Amino acid sequence: MGAVVIFSVNVSKMASFYEKVLGATATKEGNDVRLRTETDELVIHSIPKAIAKDINIDIPPRRRSETPIKPAFDVKSLSEALEEVIPAGGVDTKYSFTHNGLDRHDILDPEGNVVQLRSPEK
Repeated sequence: MGAVVIFSVNVSKMASFYEKVLGATATKEGNDVRLRTETDELVIHSIPKAIAKDINIDIPPRRRSETPIKPAFDVKSLSEALEEVIPAGGVDTKYSFTHNGLDRHDILDPEGNVVQLRSPEK
């Protein structure tokens, strides 16, 4: 994968979430944050304030079902990553499955984006 860009109303909250869940290293770049792991790169990009003011984020976040993509990120330990989801502001969808030798689990990030975490099958 090259990189994934997620547009965000609250860049710092989203960056903190992904930093904890993915075990990523964060670098602030202007209004954005770039996160890197051994295998993935994620950019949290700030939505312009004029647009962001009309976006309501529920707590806990509600699934964004109108988005036709689902980023998938590799994690060293699926169980350890899942322990970070709720305390960091996300939602555990409780949806898990195994495919192509990887255990996979869907979560919602703090703004409701559906994201898949995956690690080698145990």
